[in-house]
Amino acid sequence: MGKRTYAIKLYGKFEHVYNLDEDSPESIKKPGLIINIDSGVKNLLSNGVNPSEFFISRLDILTQCVITGCEIGSGVVPIDAFSRQWRDETGKLYQILAEKADTVDRIFAGLPLRLKGEKNS
Repeated sequence: MGKRTYAIKLYGKFEHVYNLDEDSPESIKKPGLIINIDSGVKNLLSNGVNPSEFFISRLDILTQCVITGCEIGSGVVPIDAFSRQWRDETGKLYQILAEKADTVDRIFAGLPLRLKGEKNS
């Protein structure tokens, strides 16, 4: 089961879906499903914007969203500086969001694992 499918299974259909592979992080204006927030971090870094500051300034809306992202911190540390910065900034953002979130789930190999929040019944 993918992250989007899992989110819809838990919370139903979303009126607003933001895919940050395609949409700008600035497009997030209303509660909904945010897909690939890690791509939003990369987009912001590419444009010289501090991702942590950007997303922290929008926590009021982000705490009303379901957010998905890819695990990019595993494996070999990238050789180029930009990829290392993207990886570090994404990890910082995940920590900030997880601290504020009521529920944090990890999907690995299609299997959900609840990291924070009440267990599913």
